[in-house]
Amino acid sequence: MAIVFTIDDNPLILMVIKLALIDDGNSVIAFDNCSEAYAELENGLKPDIILVDLRMPGMNGKELVERMRSNSKFDYIPVTIITGSIPSVEILPPKDTYQALIIKPFDIQELIDTVKRLTA
Repeated sequence: MAIVFTIDDNPLILMVIKLALIDDGNSVIAFDNCSEAYAELENGLKPDIILVDLRMPGMNGKELVERMRSNSKFDYIPVTIITGSIPSVEILPPKDTYQALIIKPFDIQELIDTVKRLTA
């Protein structure tokens, strides 16, 4: 099963994602900000996939993805954007820098299927 980083500043969303993915057999590390998640990447923790919200305090999801894609140590890690915002060019990273987009409120099974597909 997969090692998943999930990043969202809403504790309820984090809990739902974490419980659903753990129930499906994954190992989940939850973060409430992108800076902490990126620091863990820098410290050598390598997830199989990253799920990230776009609108976050401090470093936002778009900035995290752009920073990851400019670093050859992390540019291969699949990213799924999970957002309640209306997707637009202003808030989304370039299309070729993330592998999936899930809009809140989301279907748990869609989330599980996306993680399975991108970590297979």
